[in-house]
Amino acid sequence: MDFFERQEQARRTTRWLVFWYALAVLSVVASFCAVAALFRPPLQIYAAVAALVGGCILAVSACRIWQLSEGGEAVAGLLGARYVDPWKCSQAERRLLNVVEEMAIASGISVPPVYLLEREIAINALVAGHTPHQAVIIVTRGALEQLSREELQGVMGHEFSHILNGDMALNLRLVGILAGLTWFSEQGEKLVYRTARQFKDLPSEDRGADVFAALFGALVAFIGFPGSLAADAIKAAISRQREFLADAASVQFTRHPEAIAGALDSILALRAPTVVLALHSEQLSHMFFALAVSRWWSFSTHPPIEERIRRVHPRFLRDDYRATRHGIRREVAVLDDAGNVIPKAVDFAARLLAELPPALREALRQPEGAQAAMFALAGQANRLQPYVQSLARSHMLMLADLAVPAIKAQEQPQRDRFLADLAAFVVSDRRVTLRELVLFTLLRQRLREGAGQPISTRFQKLEEVAADAHVVVSLVALAAGAEVQAAFEKGAAVLKLGWRSPLAAERMTSATVGGALERLRHLAPFAKPGLLKACVATAGADGVFRIAEAELIRMVAATLDCPLPPGFAELDPKSWGR
Repeated sequence: MDFFERQEQARRTTRWLVFWYALAVLSVVASFCAVAALFRPPLQIYAAVAALVGGCILAVSACRIWQLSEGGEAVAGLLGARYVDPWKCSQAERRLLNVVEEMAIASGISVPPVYLLEREIAINALVAGHTPHQAVIIVTRGALEQLSREELQGVMGHEFSHILNGDMALNLRLVGILAGLTWFSEQGEKLVYRTARQFKDLPSEDRGADVFAALFGALVAFIGFPGSLAADAIKAAISRQREFLADAASVQFTRHPEAIAGALDSILALRAPTVVLALHSEQLSHMFFALAVSRWWSFSTHPPIEERIRRVHPRFLRDDYRATRHGIRREVAVLDDAGNVIPKAVDFAARLLAELPPALREALRQPEGAQAAMFALAGQANRLQPYVQSLARSHMLMLADLAVPAIKAQEQPQRDRFLADLAAFVVSDRRVTLRELVLFTLLRQRLREGAGQPISTRFQKLEEVAADAHVVVSLVALAAGAEVQAAFEKGAAVLKLGWRSPLAAERMTSATVGGALERLRHLAPFAKPGLLKACVATAGADGVFRIAEAELIRMVAATLDCPLPPGFAELDPKSWGR
């Protein structure tokens, strides 16, 4: 199953979820009507109760969906997580950031901002966001301090698989949709707990009202219980199997089953809890790496840890691993890179990172430095230009990926001003190079207002936006060198839309290309693979993939929210050209 099939599967799961959600809403409404029936009211009362309860459920769900429309940052805010500033972080936090950077570059997505749950001693983590390039990573203090670098790689591989498999966006929709179902039960429980805490401090003559409030809260929680039960059942049905798939993907990602197995075993070996105590953690329980909420009556959102270990590593030698792990625990803070078995893609990303001059890498971790690096990449003479020019041309998108988190840490008006200034600089010489076009398009895609919100589907078939696809394939053909017509014909043969020749180079303005990409990003998932295949066929028409062609394909893929890894190691380093 490829990336687009997984996206389509996530959409089908969402439709299935809406069906079961409707049944769950009816069950909660029926519970309240059943209580009302004890008083034998007229039929109008039943209708009023049903309308009031149903309206409350839908209103709460709509409110939570709106609250989460900003994506991962909204989830971090709900949990009270702290942003890990790359410029002001501890050694352990730097180790985590390095792992996330390697995984992100190997995945072909922007480096996600990392948030820390400071007071959580549990070993846990989650990823949140609507699109791969707008994800955030949230990690508990327990995971940061109790896992080795290798085990953190296993956990991050698990979380990145949720990003790439479409689970992340589905999980976020699930939070919003199910919020209304659990609202009555949660409000009842809160009322009981609040009155219980203050009950002992009140004089006896004032306790009557609190007793009534506690009983009323218990009644509301009891009546709303079917909603909570249904919400947990839906979360468990969706998330349990996906956790197995994410574990397997982590092994495929790291090529080292002991990484994820060791992280899971750490929870057992250290008797470390996975339960997260932060506010709203119950609503987000299905998004965590391990079981985050434990209640006797609820459905488990995660499979047993022992079963997860057995599936990813049937021959896992627990005693030997624990003995080795105990021996290296004290050294892990200073020996970040020792003893790690890293896969080819992550190894490639680590090698690219190692080639960055230290001054440039430090600059990329603060907003002003990241912006200066992007201007240097566009050709501006500034303090970072010598460092940027010393790098291979294939580093361009990696620099952009590394710069995005620091720039995103700014407020939206500051981001907009940066994009406007960069656009003005790019057109200041009255000519836009291919390199400048790719750079600005990618940065705009990831930094503009609303970038973290889900992408709506407006076009079911590529034929509906054939003119825009023509622009993109023509652009790739123009980067192919001398044989533009032959390259274009290769791509046109894939789509079979009746094109005979590429568009003229004079028509490839930034406005034309930007408008085409903007419309193409609203294609249905199953309509996107054909366009990418056409681009690849065009670029490879002469048997050589040039860096310029590869960058264009990554730009198109990023627009379609299909992350591609930076596979430049075997590319022919031809000139970008103008």
